[in-house]
Amino acid sequence: MSLRIDRSDATVVLTIDRPTTRNAIDADLARRLAEAASEAAADPAARAIVLAATGEESFVSGGDLNEIAKHVRDDGGPKPVLDMYEPLLVLESGDLPVIAAVSGDVYGGGCELILLCDMVIMESHASLAFRHARMGLSPAWGGMTRLLERVGPVEASRLLFTAEKIDATEAQRIGLVGDVVAKGQALTRALERAASIAKNARAVIAAQKRALRVVRQARRGNSIELERAVFAELWAGPAHRAAIEGFFRRRG
Repeated sequence: MSLRIDRSDATVVLTIDRPTTRNAIDADLARRLAEAASEAAADPAARAIVLAATGEESFVSGGDLNEIAKHVRDDGGPKPVLDMYEPLLVLESGDLPVIAAVSGDVYGGGCELILLCDMVIMESHASLAFRHARMGLSPAWGGMTRLLERVGPVEASRLLFTAEKIDATEAQRIGLVGDVVAKGQALTRALERAASIAKNARAVIAAQKRALRVVRQARRGNSIELERAVFAELWAGPAHRAAIEGFFRRRG
């Protein structure tokens, strides 16, 4: 099972559980996340969603390179990876607030995943990196647009162009994450935040989230479509193929 679904009072906890891939995102996980988030939104007793992951080392390591490599080697084109965005979008577009409880390192597509969440709580030992450039790619799931919204053009350029890893304190300083907590405390803090949200009327919070979404969409214009076109342009290019083959050589 790649996703566990639990309930804590009025909070639905979705726990990514793919330890053999360091919790990488594949098409099946994206679908399961979307279905679970949609079911939570349809439950009138649910007031928030917490996104968590198993293990302390890796929260989400990015897109599943086994699946991605297969598409590259089969000359299948970027569509299967781009198509994963639509189900994941429900985290941002649904009425329930989504809180990411980041308990380990986050890379590539994992960073794009947490940017779909309304709030991010990160443990102090964890780090993150938009390492798309090292894989010969650019964000596929709207991560460039959302990163720019979250941290501004200077920091977005630094993180994307260098693909450097930053720690939780730095991520908080630039506004990429909200709270930084001690190791093992992200889920607890996320549940506390969800309980605070639940003190307010569900209809009011849903309306506020919809309004925030409308404002962001108005500001974005067609930026997400443009960045996804760049991803498609880079897909299976020389840099991407070299990065894929290098990864599997190093892994042995």
